[in-house]
Amino acid sequence: MKLTQMAMRSSRLTLFAAAMILIGGIVAFLGFPSQEEPSVTVRDTLVSVAYPGMPSEQVENLLARPVEERLRELAGIKRIVTTVHPGSAIVQLTAYDDVQDLPALWQRVRAKAAEAGAQLPAGTLGPFVDDDFGRVSVASIAVTAPGFSMSEMRGPLRRMREQLYALPGVEQVKLYGLQDESVYVSFDRARLLASGLTPSSVMAQLRAQNVVGSGGQVAVSGLALTVATSGEIRTPEQLRAVLLSVPGAPAGGAREVTLGELAQVQVMPADPPQSAAVYQGQPAVVVSVSMQPGTNIADFGKALRAKLDDTAHELPVGFTQHVVSFQADVVEREMGKMHHVMGETIVIVMAVVMLFLGWRTGLIVGAIVPLTIFASLIVMRVLNVELQTVSIAAIILALGLLVDNGIVIAEDIERRLVAGEERRQACIDAGRTLATPLLTSSLVIVLAFSPFFFGQTSTNEYLRSLATVLGVTLLGSWLLSITVTPLLCMYFAKVHVTKTSDAAESRFYRGYRRVIERLLQHKVLFIGAMTAMLAVAVTVLVSIPYDFLPKSDRLQFQMPVTLQAGSDARQTLRTVSELSRWLGDRRANPEVVDSIGYVADGGPRIVLGLNPPLPAANQAYFTVSVRPGTDIDAVIARVRSHVRSHFPALRAEPKRFSLGATEAGMAVYRVVGPDEAILRSSAAAIARALRAVPGTVDVQDDWQARIPRYVVQVDQLKARRAGVSSEDIAQALQGRYSGVDATLIRDDGTDVPVVVRGSTDERAANGNPADTLVYPQAGGAPVPLAAVATVLRDSEPSAIQRRNLSRAITVTARNPQLTATEIVERLSAPIAALKLPPGYRVEIGGELEDSAEANQALLHYMPHALGAILLLFVWQFNSFRKLFIVLSAVPFVLIGAALALVMTGYPFGFMATFGLLALAGIIVNNAVLLLERIEAELADGLPRREAVVAAAVKRLRPIVMTKLTCIVGLVPLMLFAGPLWTGMAITMIGGLALGTLVTLGLIPILYDLLFGLRLRRSA
Repeated sequence: MKLTQMAMRSSRLTLFAAAMILIGGIVAFLGFPSQEEPSVTVRDTLVSVAYPGMPSEQVENLLARPVEERLRELAGIKRIVTTVHPGSAIVQLTAYDDVQDLPALWQRVRAKAAEAGAQLPAGTLGPFVDDDFGRVSVASIAVTAPGFSMSEMRGPLRRMREQLYALPGVEQVKLYGLQDESVYVSFDRARLLASGLTPSSVMAQLRAQNVVGSGGQVAVSGLALTVATSGEIRTPEQLRAVLLSVPGAPAGGAREVTLGELAQVQVMPADPPQSAAVYQGQPAVVVSVSMQPGTNIADFGKALRAKLDDTAHELPVGFTQHVVSFQADVVEREMGKMHHVMGETIVIVMAVVMLFLGWRTGLIVGAIVPLTIFASLIVMRVLNVELQTVSIAAIILALGLLVDNGIVIAEDIERRLVAGEERRQACIDAGRTLATPLLTSSLVIVLAFSPFFFGQTSTNEYLRSLATVLGVTLLGSWLLSITVTPLLCMYFAKVHVTKTSDAAESRFYRGYRRVIERLLQHKVLFIGAMTAMLAVAVTVLVSIPYDFLPKSDRLQFQMPVTLQAGSDARQTLRTVSELSRWLGDRRANPEVVDSIGYVADGGPRIVLGLNPPLPAANQAYFTVSVRPGTDIDAVIARVRSHVRSHFPALRAEPKRFSLGATEAGMAVYRVVGPDEAILRSSAAAIARALRAVPGTVDVQDDWQARIPRYVVQVDQLKARRAGVSSEDIAQALQGRYSGVDATLIRDDGTDVPVVVRGSTDERAANGNPADTLVYPQAGGAPVPLAAVATVLRDSEPSAIQRRNLSRAITVTARNPQLTATEIVERLSAPIAALKLPPGYRVEIGGELEDSAEANQALLHYMPHALGAILLLFVWQFNSFRKLFIVLSAVPFVLIGAALALVMTGYPFGFMATFGLLALAGIIVNNAVLLLERIEAELADGLPRREAVVAAAVKRLRPIVMTKLTCIVGLVPLMLFAGPLWTGMAITMIGGLALGTLVTLGLIPILYDLLFGLRLRRSA
């Protein structure tokens, strides 16, 4: 290639371009968009449907199934998971990974849901489509106001939301835990009976009076005047004063009573609450702010802080803002950590280079490090790759690789200068001869990582920036190494005349020469020993526990909470409040900064790996923040112990957050089939097997226990004779317990429902509906329910789970000492012993299922990458023997990788796969350079054996230097960058340490063996 010659000829232009890269990179860095984790498209949407009071089996058959069947008709839907509760169902749809236009798909979902809604029973609420399920909140602010009601908090919080919407970069502001209020009209049964009115007649009169009516328009003097009529009810006081006409008044007269004479009218929060939030034991409303994509989180965080200071001063006295989560702080902490690691890596790499090459050459080689980083930042900005933990780690990982190109070029130039070549020609020749092999080596690494770029799973999307940045950085390093490095060497490189002119004569080189000559005499024995070591390494690697992605080291943990099946939201709120007060007790939990609990709701998605629980009355969700330096696992163990001893009926799962989009460390089993009894018995057997594994906690299934219910069996003959129908009975029961919406009153622009229901005594009368009075629609005396029906006790499923149109029960568990893979391996025998009828099956889900999908996506593109690599090698070498040598050396990186993982006790995870690919690329890089050196020695006239030895000796220093540079450059990544990178760094360090033996020992031996066979055959 002539790039080096062109760069040398146009030296001013080359230096100017380098300066522009430096300036442009600094400018790009200062305004670079940053966030905590990579952006991953959440391919889920929710479709909800409800019919209050309908039993769960009927909800499944009459609501869930029709909706599922319609949605299944859509192309692009990968998975349909449905949760059925009494009175409601939520269908979660997951799109295929290759669907690009999700908004268009969600629009088709709305159309199909509307079609399904036309087939649902009259009175059904929905279906409603929520496609904001994947929105990530960058800030959550809990607002507490002791002594204020929810209606008093609503106005200030709405104004706060409006102010936040005015902030540039805000995408959505949502309020969690702001309980709706209702006006409850509770009749006094005796007074209602004495008046002769019925609940239905009272509601009819309320609706007739509470109208916003128009009297049309009248023309007056050319003006159109609107005629407005009064009658709208705006306050509870006006509602109490509404006059009701009493039937049976004397002829010509009228008798009226006010609503307040017949019923108690109260304004209070919805009972039971639809959702609620509790902060440190106090009722709260959480203001969640999400940010527009592409916004710089650091700048947005500063602006949001300033705006929150303004809103804090404008809120009424008694209102207090508490920052629960603030992604800008997390990003600042993570970016600071990663920048610190990157700085340490740069310093270490530079120190190693200067140690081997001297300070002058070391600085020349080191000059391409900042240039490459800044050039990469410019390209990343063009490609819309944000600065986050993955992309920064890719730069750190590339630091040990990108400096290799500069080392090889600078070392070769120095060797040529020592040999007496003219300085300018030495620089040009070094770049010309090494440009192609270095490009081949860099392209091999880029191609090895290309499956991660093209893979379509959420895991691939999460890690895609690693492959992107690594490719950009390596190719940028290659270009700068063959242009800028030779130019700097021409100006500043110094010939080390004090050293011997033949470095191969030093003691170290002579020792290596003797070793390689001895190995060449025992080729078969050496190859056999290496093969045996590889076989042992593969055996060891297979036995190492597999951990897909590690848990996060975030200074928070989460805790889903589930009360006894059938518990209502009132009991859930009381329990959550009590638990929240204990979490906030500084004496009991000095490490806890604060906690927020969401009742009957999952709250906002504050991190990508959080999948908020779906709404359920008996469930809640906590996020708990702790102080820096806290042993989170110890706090989690304390919380679990406290819940077990003080809330024995409560099921709580305190756990760390996960990295990526999959929950880490959880073993998941699914039993699929039609019959509830078989599903429950199979799940119970799996749960027993899980509990038999020592240390296993949080064993549970997602169907929960069956819950009791009343079944009213209507005697139709008696009902007909009494003049009541099944509809009358259902309305009477609904009106007594849950209440019936009668009308609305409009308070400051808010519609407040007026709910007619029984008195407190009636609703709490031992829970027995038999004495409910049923009012005939045609009029007449009310009939006791016991006279026309029999009330029985029965049970129903509290939850029915469905997956892809079939019933499925899921059993989950975790073990602090075991990975999900190890748990599954220990249960292989009990699972195999399950005797399931035809039509039933057991599936493994969770992170193992996601891992299989991610690996399958990699395998789908791996043949393409491998084919491109082979084609590249054939183009480079024009030799199948050399191709075989390079490919044969790659598997031996497993020896060092397996040894390192065993010595550290670290599991083999998905990120270790990245490490193995990088190792393979590094081995290939060194192999290509070594083979090129052998060919150069042969071209100089040396015999084959001497050429092999001479090439190995001359490549000893650059190979050892590049390996050592990579190893020490990975140490900060291993120790300080976080759990996501530890396994990968350990794998690479071990592989690099023993990879030197592969490059400097095995490759020369294989070359001599294969090409020696050709010579012997010719002889």
